[in-house]
Amino acid sequence: MSNRNTDKVSEFEKMKKVIMSCVAGNALEWYDFAIYAYFATTIGGLFFPAEDEFQQTISSFGAFAAGLIARPIGAILFGYIGDVVGRKKALVISIYMMAIPTALMGFLPTYAQIGGWAGGLLVLARIVQGLALGGGFTGTIVFLYEHSSADKKATYSCWAPFSLVSGFILGSIVSNCILRICDEQQLISYGWRIAFILSFVGTFVAEYVKNKLEDPEEFLETQKKEEVIPAAKKEGLLRNLFKNHWKGLALITMTDVLTACGYFLLSVYFPTHFELVVHFGKQDASNIQTINMLFFAVFIIFGGWMADKVGKRCQMLTSTVLTGILAYPAFVLLNSGAFIGALLGQMLLIFLFAMYWSTIPAAICSMLPTKVRLVGVSIAHNIAMAAFGSFAPQWAAKLIKFTGNIAAPSWLFIGSAAFTAVALYVWKEGKNY
Repeated sequence: MSNRNTDKVSEFEKMKKVIMSCVAGNALEWYDFAIYAYFATTIGGLFFPAEDEFQQTISSFGAFAAGLIARPIGAILFGYIGDVVGRKKALVISIYMMAIPTALMGFLPTYAQIGGWAGGLLVLARIVQGLALGGGFTGTIVFLYEHSSADKKATYSCWAPFSLVSGFILGSIVSNCILRICDEQQLISYGWRIAFILSFVGTFVAEYVKNKLEDPEEFLETQKKEEVIPAAKKEGLLRNLFKNHWKGLALITMTDVLTACGYFLLSVYFPTHFELVVHFGKQDASNIQTINMLFFAVFIIFGGWMADKVGKRCQMLTSTVLTGILAYPAFVLLNSGAFIGALLGQMLLIFLFAMYWSTIPAAICSMLPTKVRLVGVSIAHNIAMAAFGSFAPQWAAKLIKFTGNIAAPSWLFIGSAAFTAVALYVWKEGKNY
């Protein structure tokens, strides 16, 4: 075996443990989003006043949005911990903060039991989860990016978005099992709670990461050069970030607009769309989502590998433009009422989005230097999530309600794709800002 092949094998062996741990931890964090999406109509009916079903769903998505709005605060907290104390420390704490509140949601009393306090407690749990997610996903992105070699940045860092989809696949499987086992009354009474309580498994993943993984060499080398801690003490990490790297922050935020809007529409909104708008049963809606999430995972790994071959900017710009062009026809197809039409319409959107999103981790990490990377990526990414992603499911539902056009959510894809395309056109690949 040649030295080059030996080096590739050695790198893969080193990365295997990192990838498996990060995927497991991040998947369990995002498993919550999947089960929340699948049971959004049930949660809306249990935790909010009895109005029309559509309004309850909008209220339920409002509680979902509260968690995303808290993410920028979590980004500052975990970004600071990650850049000053250590990448691993930030990752472990974020997993704990996601797993425990998610499990506790399975024990919350309903509106019928304690009135308006029920919705308040639900929103509070979502806020704590949002704080954790503010550092969890970006912590995983940076952890994978800094552990990988220069020519494999997209190939390995794409496992971060893969882990999100894995979480939704896991949520789909659990939700499907619960829907098969429980009838409607059992589902409302206790079935949905089981899915949330299972999240406690995440605490075991956090323990594994804490005991088995180390901080990336790139980060440790930066600390040895005393580039991080003195900057945080003398000038302040955040002041240094906003003063000297504001261009990078702005570019990451703009690049992430399609990520924010597209991801939460594809993963959170669509199960409800298939159920309330296209009028599929819960089981058919869940089956479509589960099948497409499996394809989503495959497309992401392929997209990461491809980006290292053809160039990150080229691939992202192409897929973004095509998303803007094909979003409306895709919605027309998935609204046809036929199972296969819904499956293929969503799959088209997922493929185009995966080619863009699989490259996002490597792209946004490359826009900032190591010493401010985690806090910068966390803040910019979560600003985009809060501003453009948190209310996307609500906007989609409201667009249909107020326009009467069941393809109206495609306008969100078109608008966010146009915004992101401008950022990608400006971006110079390989440059720190």
